[in-house]
Amino acid sequence: MPDSTINNFDNFSEKAVQYLTYIGVQLLFLLNFINTHMKIQYENLYKDNDFFHKCIDKMDENLYYMKSLSVPYHIEPPYSYFKVCYKDETYKEEYLNVDTILYETKTTPAILSNLVSNYKTIFSLIKPIVKHNELEYLVLLHYRNMTDDYIISRLIDECENQDDDEYNVVCDVKPTRNYFLSVEYEHPDMDTKIILDIDKKYLISGNELFSPCFVLKCLNYQSESYKFDQNYKLNILDADINNIVLTNKQYLRLSNTKYEVIQLKTNNKTD
Repeated sequence: MPDSTINNFDNFSEKAVQYLTYIGVQLLFLLNFINTHMKIQYENLYKDNDFFHKCIDKMDENLYYMKSLSVPYHIEPPYSYFKVCYKDETYKEEYLNVDTILYETKTTPAILSNLVSNYKTIFSLIKPIVKHNELEYLVLLHYRNMTDDYIISRLIDECENQDDDEYNVVCDVKPTRNYFLSVEYEHPDMDTKIILDIDKKYLISGNELFSPCFVLKCLNYQSESYKFDQNYKLNILDADINNIVLTNKQYLRLSNTKYEVIQLKTNNKTD
């Protein structure tokens, strides 16, 4: 074959590769644009169109019920609820679906004020039976309506002076700037660590996270087997690349811009 023919074929092949590469890059840009545009349109439609919003939420709720029957671990309900988590022989939850109460509401000072009042009442009803529990009680309120979606988390331990209204009631509902890059559960009887996934719904100012019952709840919401007793440790990497190690005697309390390590006064009886 003449050299000119070979050179022409090589040039054609090179130009074809360049052209196909150009087309591929343009297609990637186009697909990325379409994907971003569809996400924006979906989010706007979900936010602004009540009918579409309710249809999607109803689909999520039906999918939740189907999935909850098919997996051997807990999954988070997509609706508003009031929940108490605790442990005696095993981990347990008691909850009330309050979607019909909160879903149609708007987040206003009056709504939050009523919510605070109800939350305080529920705390006062639960507190007298705390000492019958192996761990502290974890009290959760999933506050979801057409515009907001938060999970408020408080714990009640055996301390007789646990009447600190500044933290035991919901004074405000504001996202905190705290977040965690990783949360690892470690136990000496386990060969591997378990990564705990913390939903951003929990990152609310005033929330109390990573108490023993909170940790046990997280473990029951994932698929890996685990060992749980007072010998566990949590390794937490925060947004400022600070590493925190928590034992079963500690938990975190979030504020708007920082968090505080709190000593738990409950005498854990889990073994």
